[in-house]
Amino acid sequence: MSVTTEALPLYLTSQFFRRTLEHGLQQQDLQVLDVQLTDLTRGGENYCSNIYRAHIKYQTAEQELVECSLIVKCMPAEKQAILARLHIYNKESVFYMHIKPKLEALMWRANDSEEHWILGAKHFYSTTQPEQTIIFEDLCCEGYQLKCRQLGLDLEHAMLVMRKLAQYHALTMVMAEHEPQTIIDRYPFGLLHMDAIKSQPFTLLFGTQLLKLAALINDCEGFGAITRKLYRYHEHFTERVVKSVYPLRGAYNVLNQGDLWVNNIFFKYDEQYQVQQVKIIDFQLCFYGSLGFDINYFLNTSLELDVLKTKRQQLIDAYYDALVECLKKLPWGKPLPTHDDILAEIRAREAYGFFVAFGFFPLMSMIGVDSEDNSLKNFHDEEFARQKVQLMFEGNIRTLESLKFTLKRLDDLQLFD
Repeated sequence: MSVTTEALPLYLTSQFFRRTLEHGLQQQDLQVLDVQLTDLTRGGENYCSNIYRAHIKYQTAEQELVECSLIVKCMPAEKQAILARLHIYNKESVFYMHIKPKLEALMWRANDSEEHWILGAKHFYSTTQPEQTIIFEDLCCEGYQLKCRQLGLDLEHAMLVMRKLAQYHALTMVMAEHEPQTIIDRYPFGLLHMDAIKSQPFTLLFGTQLLKLAALINDCEGFGAITRKLYRYHEHFTERVVKSVYPLRGAYNVLNQGDLWVNNIFFKYDEQYQVQQVKIIDFQLCFYGSLGFDINYFLNTSLELDVLKTKRQQLIDAYYDALVECLKKLPWGKPLPTHDDILAEIRAREAYGFFVAFGFFPLMSMIGVDSEDNSLKNFHDEEFARQKVQLMFEGNIRTLESLKFTLKRLDDLQLFD
């Protein structure tokens, strides 16, 4: 086996990948001839895991020579220690092995296209020995690409995501009715677990970010009243964040993807570079709750500034149309949600969207060179966190301008009162 970098996991051997291929392809007697590993882990993008690409040459039982590329997601103990209570390996493994195949099969009856509806990357293999590891197909080999997290998505890309999200949500609504033990019972909480919200590191990091935002907009004309409201929010920080998340259930509940932002969305294009298809990855933070969570998360993290300012309602309308269209074709026996129902569900989670906007979005949109040493462990250091908060809000012009627009919109909704 050859490698392109040092300090790679020693257990990623030819024998390991033989087992992976035989499991994923449902074939036997494969012979792995060569494996080339490349470390794809990037600071500021992979907080919970290490990511590798494995380019594999192997021979089938029929003596056919084949090459393929797989993505290896390793979850080492040192990265999992901080998030141990979230059980992200179990959540994601169960999702890919037991939920995703059923959702895609269920969609066959609702899909008018000749192409099969596929949610995301194919799962090949999961193991906890010697450490938690999940292996997927490499979407890049199928022509899929990521967009730039610093810029966000234009309208065409965002519309495609909202329609895909709506279809996914509709499928999980149906599955939750027929198989609640898999959807509802296994996914009772997401990233913002009650214990995490009430912890000192959580309050220190995200409280500092809120104070930084308040200080920055205080210097902007017309934001004096909002600044004072943000300081009052900070005085009751834990209480306000808890209230924005709990109770998780709403009138219309789905299996939220839980981390729907630019880096977890792949796009495929035609020969004229027109976007045609979208696939979603990373289901380690799934939770069952109001559909308003995923929508607010995506809208507050992943849009170009102009799209955020002028196309937000158009994106929500597209989501609603796709949700109802999909539910009509599925075995959904309950009344269909109205447009007002969905707007109310989104409105009820605007406070969560606000937390995502000041808590997660500045981290996600950081300039690459500023985020290379970002890690959950490093953020526990107060001085490191303080310096990074400065860069979060001032390194990328889109960040503060997006937040200023969001603050004005939420203030009009009297969210801070």
